[in-house]
Amino acid sequence: MRVAVVANPVGDPARAVSLIEDGCRERGWPPPTVQETSVAAPGGPQARAALTGGAELVVVCGGDGTAREVAAALARTGIPLGIVPLGTANLYARNLRLPQQSTARAVDVALDGEPHDVDLGRASWGRPDGAVGTSAFVVLAGIGHDARTIELVRPALKKHAQWVAYFVPAVVTLGSSLLPMVISRDGLPAERRSVWCVLAGNVGRIPLGIEVLPGARVDDGLLHLAVVAPQRVVGWVPIALKGLLHWPGRVPGLDYATARSVRVETEVPLTIHVDGDEHAGVVWLEATVEPGVLRVHLQPHGE
Repeated sequence: MRVAVVANPVGDPARAVSLIEDGCRERGWPPPTVQETSVAAPGGPQARAALTGGAELVVVCGGDGTAREVAAALARTGIPLGIVPLGTANLYARNLRLPQQSTARAVDVALDGEPHDVDLGRASWGRPDGAVGTSAFVVLAGIGHDARTIELVRPALKKHAQWVAYFVPAVVTLGSSLLPMVISRDGLPAERRSVWCVLAGNVGRIPLGIEVLPGARVDDGLLHLAVVAPQRVVGWVPIALKGLLHWPGRVPGLDYATARSVRVETEVPLTIHVDGDEHAGVVWLEATVEPGVLRVHLQPHGE
C-alpha cells in the first residue's frame, strides 16, 4: 500500500506522522510520502500530487479545513481518505465517529479502517461586483449571524480554548436583528424569510452531543437545512434545548428541511462560512450535495 500523508503544521503533526511511518513499516508497506500544507497550498495541491505519484491511500493530519481540501481532490477517484484529527473542532471526524482521544488509534483507523463511500458538499457564492467563489465542504455552509459568530472568534482564543472559543461571540450575536433573505431549494418557489441564519449541512453534530441538523448522515445523499429565526432572545431557549436534549417535534423559530440544492439570496452583503472558514461581502450562497463521491476509512461497526 502506497501511502501519502498531507499534514497541517499548525496541528503539530510530528507524532502522528511518526506513528504513520511506524505503521507502514509494521505492515510491510513502503515508507509514506509526507507533504505539509501552507496558506497558499492548504491541502488540495498536495493531494493531487499524491495521486499523480501513485498513492493508494491519502492520510490527512489536520482539522476540518485540511480534510475538506484533500477530500475535494480525492472525490470520484476511488482513492480512500484516512483522517487523523488534529484541528480545533474536528467536527467532521466527530461526525464520522473517528477516534478523538488517541492519536495511535486514529492512525490505525486511517490506515486499516473500513472504506465507506460518503457524500461531499459543494458551495458557491457571489459578491455585488460579480466575483464568484467556490469550495467543497465536509461539514456545513452557512449564511447570516452564524457566520458572523465565526468571524468574531479571535485566533488566539481559538488556539487556546479550541471549540469552546465559539461560545463567547455566539452569546454576543444572539440578540442581533433578523436578516431578510430569499431561500429556494430544488427548484421550488422562492420563499422570503427574516432569519438569524441559514445552514446547509452534510453532517449535523457538534461537541456536547448537540444536534444542529438532526438526522443528518454523511451518506444519505441529502443536504440537511436549518432556518433559524427566533423572534426574541428568549426564543433561543427551546432551540438550544432541542439541540442539546434532542427534543422531538418542532420548536418556534427553527425549521428543518432536506434538499439536493439550496440557494440563499440577500440584498445586504453578509458573511458566510464554509466549514468554519468565513467569506465576507456575499449576496448569494448556493449549496449542493454530491452523493457517495468520497471514500473514507471509518472504524469497523461496533467499535
